[in-house]
Amino acid sequence: MAAATALGSAVNPAVNRSGATALLALVLFAGMPTHAAMHYLIVSGLGGEAEYAEKFELQTQQLAEAARGSVAEADNVHVLSGEAATSEAIEQAFAQLALEAQAADSVAVFLLGHGSYDGEQYKFNIPGRDLDGAQFAELLNELAAGSVLVVNATSASGAVLDDWAGDGRTLITATRSGAERNATRFGEYWARALSSDEADLNKNGIVTAREAFDFAERSVADSYDADDALATEHPQLNGDGAERFTAARLIARAVATPQQRELTARLDELEGQIAELREQRESMPDDEYLDQLQSLLVELATARRELDVAVGQDDDDAQPAAQ
Repeated sequence: MAAATALGSAVNPAVNRSGATALLALVLFAGMPTHAAMHYLIVSGLGGEAEYAEKFELQTQQLAEAARGSVAEADNVHVLSGEAATSEAIEQAFAQLALEAQAADSVAVFLLGHGSYDGEQYKFNIPGRDLDGAQFAELLNELAAGSVLVVNATSASGAVLDDWAGDGRTLITATRSGAERNATRFGEYWARALSSDEADLNKNGIVTAREAFDFAERSVADSYDADDALATEHPQLNGDGAERFTAARLIARAVATPQQRELTARLDELEGQIAELREQRESMPDDEYLDQLQSLLVELATARRELDVAVGQDDDDAQPAAQ
């Protein structure tokens, strides 16, 4: 709750310019929050051996739980795994995302499982007909969302680094090329990064794509060192939006009551205004920028406290009466 404490200080009328500067630093490095809505697509392909099937299923569950805790609408999280992760189902899920996610929205696509590369073509191993890299590129290009994160945690995933790049897109792969074809460990640590606070270095309750990548990359390297083994995967990040992309929110945003939905919408609106203000930073005088930033942070802190109270009251109501 370090972020809540820092933001809470913004409501003190006596806050000085140095305090506002500290708050400015918090926003600059906290990551780009959702503007209108966040959408997730999590796809887990074939495991082949039972050991891998179990690992991929666990990673899928961890990521799905993290995603559902990060959005206000549960319908914005799409999960396909095992026998359900067919090419037809994946194509349908992308088509749905293309309709649902607007230009102001953010989309995160996570691919878990095995990939292959024959020197010319990457393929994602799924039940029935595999999808190749070119087909995935076409599906990604159909998305209208202005901010897209794609995490391909499969073996040989580095083969798509160039083909899947695009404007407004952050691409993360488990390997640096298609030649790294062994089963990867990256997915395990990516799931851990989004489902715990280990990757949240500034403890602001938000895990950015950059924080998650750095944690997973470091953990992969450490795991090979611990095994005294030669690393057969080297994670890569392509795109300049990783610091601004909110990969997960550690404070659950899934809400049920009208009051909570209203407060959550207000939070997203304020976070969007802060993001827009940040983009105008270079064209504004320092005093004007800091004044507007401080005002927005005051409103943001107030809305967060009101949501915490609303959620806490519902939790209290749900507790059984003492015997």
